[in-house]
Amino acid sequence: MSDIAEPTSLSTGDNTPEPATTETAAYRFSRRIISLSKPDSPEAKSIRSLHTHLLSGHVRDGRRGLAICSPTVGAGCTTVAVNLATVFAQAGTNTLLVDANLVAPAIDEYIRPEMPALGLRQMLTAGSDIRTDLIRRDVMPNLSVLYAGGGGRGASELIANRYFKELIDDCMRDFEFTIIDTPAQGGWADARRVAMSVRYGMIVARRHRSYLSEIKAFAEELSADRVQLIGSFLTDF
Repeated sequence: MSDIAEPTSLSTGDNTPEPATTETAAYRFSRRIISLSKPDSPEAKSIRSLHTHLLSGHVRDGRRGLAICSPTVGAGCTTVAVNLATVFAQAGTNTLLVDANLVAPAIDEYIRPEMPALGLRQMLTAGSDIRTDLIRRDVMPNLSVLYAGGGGRGASELIANRYFKELIDDCMRDFEFTIIDTPAQGGWADARRVAMSVRYGMIVARRHRSYLSEIKAFAEELSADRVQLIGSFLTDF
C-alpha cells in the first residue's frame, strides 16, 4: 500500500458545529471544509494534491468510486471525504458524496441542510422500492450529497443487504465520481462491507492515534475482501 499524499496538518476538529463559512438558499457549509474557507492553506493544498493523484491514477482509469475508510475512530474520514468531494466538484467533476456511516453520521455537520434530510437509511429500508430522489443534487455546482438519513440501530443489517450494493452501482453509473464516507472500522464490519461494494478504498490514519499494526491489519482485511487499496492519507494534528 503506497501513500498517495504527504502527511498533512489537516485538522478534523470535533463534532461541535461551527459557524458556516458559506451559505446557499438551503445549505450551510462548515469552516472545516477548508477548500472553501481556507483555499490557500497548506491543508487545502494537501487535499488538492490528493485530488490530483486520484484523478491521474484512479479516475482516468475508469474507476468511478472510492470508499474512505479508517481503522481508528477520530482519524478524520469524514473531514477527508467532504473536503475531497468538494475539490473534485470545484474541478468540474460531477461528484456524489455519500454518508454511509449509519451509526454516527456526520456529513450533515459539514454541509448542513435547512431541514433534517432523509437519505440512505430510508432508501435501504424501502428495499425494492428504492428511490434515488433522496439524493440532494447540486448542493454546490457539481456536488450532490446522499445524507445518511439518521443514525441508530440496524446499520450493519442495512449495509449488508443487497440493495446497498445495487444503490452504489447506480450511483457510480449516474455520477462521474462517488466518494463514500464510512464508519471507523474499530469493532464494526460496516466499513469493510461498504468498501466491498465500491471495490476501491483509501485508508485514512491519524498521526499519534493510528498504530501502524492496526493500519496493516485493516489493509490486509480489505485486501482479503478483494478491495483494491489505492493508497493512504495521514492526518496530522
